[in-house]
Amino acid sequence: MTIAGKDYLTWVALFLYLAANAVLCVLYPFYIVFGVNVLLILLFLVSIKPVWGVYLLIFLVPISRDSTYLTFAGQWNVKINDSYINLIPVFTPVFIFTYAGYLLHKGASLWVSDVKNPVNALFILIAGYAAVTLLWSDDLPHGMFQYYYLITNIMLLTLIVSTMATEETHRTMMWCMVFSGLAETLLSYYFRFVDTAIIEHRFLGDIVFGVRNYGGLMSNDDSPIQAHGLQEAHETSLWMNIFMGAAAGLFLTEKSVKRRIFLAFCFIAGLSVLIGTESRAGAAAFIAMALFFLFFYQKTSKYFVRSTVIFLAAVLVFYVVEQKAFSVAAGKEDTIMRLLMLGEKAVASGDVIDPGIAQKEGAGPGRRTIWGLGFSGLGGLTGKLPVGLGIGNYKYIYRAPHSHSLPLSFLFDFGLIGFALFLLIIYVIVKYCMKAVKFQNTYIQRMSLCFIATLAAVIFQGCFDFDYTYPIFWLFGGFLFSTLLLANKHGGKY
Repeated sequence: MTIAGKDYLTWVALFLYLAANAVLCVLYPFYIVFGVNVLLILLFLVSIKPVWGVYLLIFLVPISRDSTYLTFAGQWNVKINDSYINLIPVFTPVFIFTYAGYLLHKGASLWVSDVKNPVNALFILIAGYAAVTLLWSDDLPHGMFQYYYLITNIMLLTLIVSTMATEETHRTMMWCMVFSGLAETLLSYYFRFVDTAIIEHRFLGDIVFGVRNYGGLMSNDDSPIQAHGLQEAHETSLWMNIFMGAAAGLFLTEKSVKRRIFLAFCFIAGLSVLIGTESRAGAAAFIAMALFFLFFYQKTSKYFVRSTVIFLAAVLVFYVVEQKAFSVAAGKEDTIMRLLMLGEKAVASGDVIDPGIAQKEGAGPGRRTIWGLGFSGLGGLTGKLPVGLGIGNYKYIYRAPHSHSLPLSFLFDFGLIGFALFLLIIYVIVKYCMKAVKFQNTYIQRMSLCFIATLAAVIFQGCFDFDYTYPIFWLFGGFLFSTLLLANKHGGKY
């Protein structure tokens, strides 16, 4: 094609673009048209520069599906606690265009990475078997939605591993992660001083767009309301643990005093929000992460007992002071600290996992009840235990938002086959971690130690909350694998 012909096509394309915008301005308000144009430009940019898309995903993926979402209403998309089971998360368009750009660059040999994910074969097996379980799904549209979650999560992890091919890129992404976590902490403080709001707008028939936040300082029983960011309290606590792990890693490797002060502030802010969530699993996960770090970090391992006592005392004081500050802000002198309140119920009832839940009016089933339903549905070796209930079927059959356990979610949906694949993935991760924890000299080695400690928190909390569809797990998995593989690449043999 001649240069004149190319210019002609460019002007025609520009005219059609402007004409389409003019029509949209007539049909819709200007701010909607402006937002659509910004989104289109953004999607175009991330497709030609996929690494920018990954930076953006670090900010978008932690936003809960329950916080900002698009969904299709229908009998197959049941509601639990005012939330649909199947939701399209806000990061979806950016992820699709970023991954498409990555594939185009890779196909054109513009994307070269010698960092290979050692569990790709296991992920392929999980994705393949999950597709097979659709054959016995109780509701195919629901099953397809859950399969979409699984596939996009696996693709998200592999995209991060492929993108984080150099130490420089790794450091940039860690800073993105710190700023993403800091933004969450600020939003969490803001939501404490606004009223709870749940807004859903239906258009074009059964398409629903929803936005929600959970606000307020105090609950009816005078205990502090659990803090939220752009997620519910348990998700917020999980993200804060990951955020603090990244901030700690950068703190140990930064030479600038100003940056170290900023990173220390980020860590304290994350701890403040974590405490504010009043999540038992999140708090215990943080303690597990900290103790793991103090035990294996060479500069503190010699003084582990002393460091542990000081650490636990500091956290306890922090907790009491923070709760007192928010009580005063709410205009109440005395409040019931939720963790202490749950502790009293646990002692009285002898039930640590679900303390006093039977005495709470209108309370849903506890974790043990949810797990019991799952095991009953599997029916043992002569039932569905070997093959599982089918992808997404657990939450659909028992009308539970999730199985409250990451490993059990694999067992319930995919049976012993899927659970064995999950354990193999954990085995590979632990194998790499055992090698990496011995070396703590370079940037990437110290980041490895911090992420291995964070893994202890993620595994602990994952045993009591969530399921495999939550993308925060897979986002962290991408960070963890990338860090360990880079340590192996640049550090030679361990």
